[in-house]
Amino acid sequence: MGNMTTSPLDVSDGDPRLLPGYRRTFGAGHLTLGLGFPLRTRADRGDGSDLTEQIEVARAAEAGGFSALYARDIPLRVPSFGDVGQIYDPWVFLTYVAAHTSRIALGTAAVVLPVRHPLHVAKSAASLDRLSGGRFLLGVASGDRPEEFRAFGLEQGRRGESFRENLTVMTHALTTEMRGIRWSGGWMHSADVVPKPTASTVPVIMTGSCQQSISYLAAHGHGWLTYPRDFDVQRRTVARWREVVAQSQETESDDDEVFSPFAPFAQSLQIDLADDPDEAASPISFGFRIGHRRLVEHLTDLRGIGVNHVLLGLAASRRPIRDVVAELVDHVVPHFPALAP
Repeated sequence: MGNMTTSPLDVSDGDPRLLPGYRRTFGAGHLTLGLGFPLRTRADRGDGSDLTEQIEVARAAEAGGFSALYARDIPLRVPSFGDVGQIYDPWVFLTYVAAHTSRIALGTAAVVLPVRHPLHVAKSAASLDRLSGGRFLLGVASGDRPEEFRAFGLEQGRRGESFRENLTVMTHALTTEMRGIRWSGGWMHSADVVPKPTASTVPVIMTGSCQQSISYLAAHGHGWLTYPRDFDVQRRTVARWREVVAQSQETESDDDEVFSPFAPFAQSLQIDLADDPDEAASPISFGFRIGHRRLVEHLTDLRGIGVNHVLLGLAASRRPIRDVVAELVDHVVPHFPALAP
């Protein structure tokens, strides 16, 4: 599996799947739970920018057995989307969270790769990996807000191509030392990006479709975070993912790194946690209003079809965030605990 490196100036050959954040969150045959920032519901006052409250809830989630916390990458406020995530830049915000937590994995869901310079992403990702003690999960996506592409002088219609190119450059910067690379946006020669990550690279979690084929996602990532679907559709999607991941090991890759047959399948799920623990699921956008007993049943079913991780969104809940997280910790998380201390 290779060795981790202690020096941020040296390339490692260690397996990123052995890093603490990845091991806490993903394991074959297991399902764990994560939460997305901002940690607030529609019952809470404010906009989620109160860092004292965010950290208190984050620590409660960590102590209660959640495996991961996620920040979103939303470069611009676009009123028509009505969502600015945690407001703060994800790199700066997660570094702050890392300094106030000790075990919980910290992920992006997800960095919009086409609108960010790949060398900046490489440096930020490796820095957060180092500063968090190997707890960082790099979720990457292709983006979907036309206003952002226009503002950065990019063509939204080319975001799939830009995603592939930027991922290649970012991966090169993370995994090599003083080896030049030329791409459509630049030429790195006689220079290098540091720090290098603790392992051979940071764990890369493909988020959404990334405007790519499922085969590409399997060949270039350490896992896939996708959306909730009708149960039977999701079962087929998981089965297809497992098939493609296995096939990717049999096909010679153009990349230096080839991943093992296990790559986790994760999904998001918005919930409005009902007061009645037995309240049956009723649909909301990308999820359900549901009681905690019925939620345990649904998550158990998801685990049964091979889902390894569920990122819970709590923004739609009608109860205060502290109450919702406390109930989840008491009644739901014990069935799906983090995999490492």
